[in-house]
Amino acid sequence: MTSESTEAGDSTAGGERSSASDSSPAGEPVGDPVEARLEDALERVAHGATVSVPSILVQRGLTLAFTAVLTNGFSAGAYGAFALARRLQRYLLRVALGFRRGLSRFLPNAESDAERDSLATFAGLLLVGAATVFGAALFAAAPLVTQIADEGAQFERYLRIFAVGVPAGVWLFTVTEILRGLEAVGPLNLTLRVCFPTAQLGVGAIATFVFHDLALAAAGVLAVMGLTGVGAAAWLVRERGFRPRLRGGDAQRLRRTYLSFTLPLFVGGIATTTQRLGFYPLIAVFLSSVAGGVFAVGVLVGTLVRLPLIGINQFIPPVAAALHEEGHRDALRRLYHVTSRLVLIGVTGLAIPVVVYRETVMALFGPTFVEYAPLLPGFVVAQYAACAAGSVGILLTMTDHQRALLVVNVVITAFLAVTAIPLTTTFGLPGLVGSYLLMLTVNNGLEVVVLYYLEGLQPFTRLHAKPLVAGVPLAVVALGVRSVLSGVGALVVGTALGVTAYATALGLLGFTAVERRLAATLAARYRDEFSKSFR
Repeated sequence: MTSESTEAGDSTAGGERSSASDSSPAGEPVGDPVEARLEDALERVAHGATVSVPSILVQRGLTLAFTAVLTNGFSAGAYGAFALARRLQRYLLRVALGFRRGLSRFLPNAESDAERDSLATFAGLLLVGAATVFGAALFAAAPLVTQIADEGAQFERYLRIFAVGVPAGVWLFTVTEILRGLEAVGPLNLTLRVCFPTAQLGVGAIATFVFHDLALAAAGVLAVMGLTGVGAAAWLVRERGFRPRLRGGDAQRLRRTYLSFTLPLFVGGIATTTQRLGFYPLIAVFLSSVAGGVFAVGVLVGTLVRLPLIGINQFIPPVAAALHEEGHRDALRRLYHVTSRLVLIGVTGLAIPVVVYRETVMALFGPTFVEYAPLLPGFVVAQYAACAAGSVGILLTMTDHQRALLVVNVVITAFLAVTAIPLTTTFGLPGLVGSYLLMLTVNNGLEVVVLYYLEGLQPFTRLHAKPLVAGVPLAVVALGVRSVLSGVGALVVGTALGVTAYATALGLLGFTAVERRLAATLAARYRDEFSKSFR
């Protein structure tokens, strides 16, 4: 784009800083304040990602097991009613959580414990209050929704159970957002990635195998959400000294500031949630249930490719908010460059094997899905395009441009409504997948343009070409193995050899001094922690 497309201080052909300017003779970073802030921010974000990715994998596995228990324990029709009711509840839950993002924005910059407590108390009341209103509305509308959906009394029962549980779900995610704002990596992952999905699996198994009652499973899920949130809140009180606080000090000003910041996010959340969940009504109206299953599996696999970005995003909000609040623009700009490049390295290594072995991947879900394997690259490319921009939406929010993000989301939602219906009615499921690809690509591209216009921040440097170049041997090796092997064996062997070739190519192309120091810092940190655990 401009001269900012290379990192500050890059002077060599590969974009790396020379060792003389990067470190002292002893190998330690020099006292450059930008470098110091960048490396501190990178370590915090990378540590959160390193710890979070394994726990996210655990969460996904436990959630998959919970779904498998219900689908195998009840009829497809009964589970379908349960899933539809939960998806309707999830829509309202996500909309209510539009008020949540201010916690990551303001908690890192709270000037005192009193200000921190006041912010958290007001945010909690606002979120749970909005959730209560939405839950009551869904409870009252349950008969009408049941009639429109042409479902039976059991569906209405599920809907009302989930309606009652909307505040419990919002409470859990509010407490975990406070943990995120405080960069409490371990407690956040333990709460959201381990405790809740494990308890959810437990109540699902009991409801299925002991009582054979899906309504009990619905109630149990909501109960463990609330109880897990209570447990995390108890940790905050005991370990961080949180106390409810509504009055005193600057409480009124803080409430106005918080509400002013989050109201556009709340309104924009309606558009964002419609973008993410709006494809399913189109499937219900224009396509078959098989198409719905294929689309759900495609989104699931695409989300797995997105894992590196999910990991980076765990703790970049409070880090970016602190850099922005303190005026460290150079460090923030370079943080965006480095993290987006690290994400691109990860998603390239994950995406290519999935595309090459798409038939084998889809066969894992059953023979019916193999027929639709040619559509899988559309889901993968959609997530690849979204990940290439890095944490663009978060950076727009953390730099106080939530109103611009609202405009972007409204425009994209309108764009989706105009394009998705004709593409779906004309081309069927491939048209819907094309709409999904178009939506994510245009959405993230527009956010990059807006962020660059408002803040001069953009993700790309010439160093971003390295993972693309290194991806060539990965693809060649994976295709070569596929030509001589088949099935799961080809997937396992081809992925292992291909990723080895990919890592070797990245090593030959070279890593920047910042990336090498980050790797060394994290390795030393975990080595020390590991050795302490055995003392």
